[in-house]
Amino acid sequence: MLCVAMLLASCEPAGTLGGSSGSANDYLVARQALETGNYALAIRRYERLIDQAGTSAGRLQLEYAHSLLRAGQFERAIASSSELLQASDGSVAANARAVRGTARHEAARSMIAQGQSGSEARSLLEGARSDLGAFVESHPQLDAAGAMAARLQMIASDLRGLG
Repeated sequence: MLCVAMLLASCEPAGTLGGSSGSANDYLVARQALETGNYALAIRRYERLIDQAGTSAGRLQLEYAHSLLRAGQFERAIASSSELLQASDGSVAANARAVRGTARHEAARSMIAQGQSGSEARSLLEGARSDLGAFVESHPQLDAAGAMAARLQMIASDLRGLG
């Protein structure tokens, strides 16, 4: 998940945050909370910022989805990054794909660990493989450290383990 954090840093700047110092402070609090592991606070602050910024909040929505992923709220992270993918392009969309793929993989791993290795886990793994494969293929510069490529190998192993 550290790789996803590094990917987020490579996105376009957050842009204006409503022009008020309150929004800027909220962003700083949200970002710091994300980076230090206080995911509940990060989620609350990003939700407030997104409400204020409206549809021009791509970077904020990406960081929000990443906060959900880091908090272990995989289904919400998948939904949030899926919405962002439909509404964005460029590096925001690429990184939303990486977040969604990672969330799908982690959701599948959680299911497998709980003994639920059926079609839903397989579907999540296949979706993760598709997302991360597309991400690595179309934006190799965003995976310079190879973390997403390594995750793809883990997904292949997980799929083999399902039989």
